[in-house]
Order: sequence, then C-alpha cells, then structure tokens
Amino acid sequence: MKALHLFSNCKWTGPAEPALNLCVALRRLGLDVDFACAPHAGRSINKIVETARDRGIEPRLELHLSKHRHLIKNWIDRRSLASILQSGAYDLVHCHLDNDHRIALRPCAKAGVPLVRSSYQGAGFRALRDAATLLDGAAFLIESSQIAADYDARAYGFPTERMRVVPGAVDTERFDTTRQVPDGRRWMGIPHDAFVVGIVARLQAHRHYEVLFQALRRLVDERPNVHTIIVGRGTKQQQVGKAPVKNLGLERNVHFAGFIEGENYVGMLKAFDVKVFLVPGSDGACRAVREAMAMAKPVIAADRGMLREIVHHGRTGLIFDGSADGLHDALGRLADDRAQMRALGRAAREYALANYALDVQARAVRDVYQSVLNPN
Repeated sequence: MKALHLFSNCKWTGPAEPALNLCVALRRLGLDVDFACAPHAGRSINKIVETARDRGIEPRLELHLSKHRHLIKNWIDRRSLASILQSGAYDLVHCHLDNDHRIALRPCAKAGVPLVRSSYQGAGFRALRDAATLLDGAAFLIESSQIAADYDARAYGFPTERMRVVPGAVDTERFDTTRQVPDGRRWMGIPHDAFVVGIVARLQAHRHYEVLFQALRRLVDERPNVHTIIVGRGTKQQQVGKAPVKNLGLERNVHFAGFIEGENYVGMLKAFDVKVFLVPGSDGACRAVREAMAMAKPVIAADRGMLREIVHHGRTGLIFDGSADGLHDALGRLADDRAQMRALGRAAREYALANYALDVQARAVRDVYQSVLNPN
C-alpha cells in the first residue's frame, strides 16, 4: 500500500500540523506514505517543508498546490498529478484541503486511484459551493465529528458506509504535563498558588471574549487570586481584548501572552489550571481543546458545535450554556474544588491518550485505507 497525501497550502496554520503528523504516524505503522505540499511561501520560510524534513519526511514539491482555486496552476497540477498516478506510483491519494481535492479529482478518476478526503470542518461542508462535486468524487470521507458526518450525509447524500468519524489527534508525548518545559507562570508574573484560567484563541469579535471578561470580573471580585492567560493575537486585539480589560479594571488579573509556539506554548498550557473554549474558530476540529486535555487540564467549553463530542460534562471537563453567568458558575465550581479540578484533569489526560493520540488516529486511517483498497 502506497499513499500520496496532498496539502494545498504553504502556511503553518489550521490542519498543516495534523496532516503532517498523520503521515509521520502512518509511516511508523509501516505504511509507505508520501507528503506533497506547496513549495513556495513567498518571502517567508516554508515552515511546512522545513518541519516535514525535521520529522523525517522529504516532501514532494513538484506541484503548485495553491491554497485557493487557480485556473492555470490547478490545470498544470492536474496534468502533473495525472502523470504521477498513471505511472502506478500510488495506490491511493489522501486529500486534506478543498483545493487539493479539486486538483486530484480528475487525475484520480482517470487513473482509477481512489481518493480519500479528511475533513477538518467540525460541522460539515456547510459553506463550500462545490462540496457536492468534491464529495461525489471521494471514495471515502474521514470526518472530525459525528455532527459533521450527519450533516454531510443529510445535505449531500454521502453514503454513511463510506465515511468514518476519526477524532483529531495531538502529540500526547509532547503535550504531557510531566515534561520539563518553560515556566509559563513565572514568564507572565503570576503567583504559583493562583487559580489560572487559560484561553487559546485569536482576539476577534466572533470569539465571544466579552463573555469571558464579564465572568472574570465577577470571579475576581469573589476570589482575588484568579488570573487569566490569553494566548493568541489578532487584528482586533485592542478593541476585543485590551480595551475591555482596562474598562473592567482587570489589568492585574488578565495577561496577554500573544502568539507563542514550540516549548513555550506547551509551558503556557502547563501554567493553566483550567482551559476555557468559547466557540470553534478557523480550526473546526478544535485541536486546542485536545491539546489541553492531553496536558491534564479540564476544559470548560460552551455548548457549541462539536465541543460536546470532545468534552464530556462532569467527566473530563464542564459544558456551559455560553453565557457569562454559566461560565462564572463553572469556573467558580472548580476554583473552589481543586480536588475535582485535578480529577477532571486526570480523566481528560486518560481520555486523550485513549482517543486522541497519534497512533490511535493512524490505526483508524490505516483501517480506512484497507477498506477502500479491499472492499470485500
């Protein structure tokens, strides 16, 4: 079995790391997997290419693989991919994004090579005009949530026997709270005995930061040792974040870490006592929730999208109704009961190891490949 993964982007955002991690994990299972991505990133370093090489994969770079539909580049890529597939080099093509799916449709059909598509849309293909065309040419659809699978089956008539929910995976060895990593609390000047609420999300209006700040104002009035770390940045960070924090008098209790990565990011997650997740963003599969769970952090999530499928209320975290009052009550419950907080965190780690580890995902995808190539 030899599979070619296509990733039509040059930016280290969204599903880039999950797609690359999947290839690494599949190789560890003994599968012959190649990874093709966009070769150029303008004047920036192509982090996808460099990270692939760091992780032992030399990417194929002969295709343009533009993020967006491009008439000429897509036409050239179809011709090149058709030549690759007609040579018999691959048994299967695995697409991760919309444009690489568009590029692969005709070459796969012409060469008789099945196309598998991973979707990172937590609610299904709801805003894609050519979704029906793309799905019609897919031999199998790997969904990130049951909500998405149900929607795509209902909206596009995609056969349920040709889809499977495979939860997004995270590197549970990297995201492990027992590892020695930079001290996020010391970096942010937060007392080690504080109750720390963390959030990882871009500072944009639709992320409902106003709900967080309203809940925090009440929480800090009742418990002065509550601190919050905001990991993320955005074009609206002044209006959405810093101005409201100042207006509410929360400057001493809310800390803006900005965009961080690498070991500093893991260290910042370790600094959290709990993680708040208010609404799915550009990463519909909500990878940041799984990362926190792997770090043994209970997640307090609003009841939106697929979040209830990831966080199990009262077992690995808490689900609230999305209101400031609901968030205040959930945070106060864990701030006052650290034993319950730690128990939820331990259960979250155990659940992540059993369901969100890379090898778990890779075995599920290997089973998909086998069912596609050997349907009987």
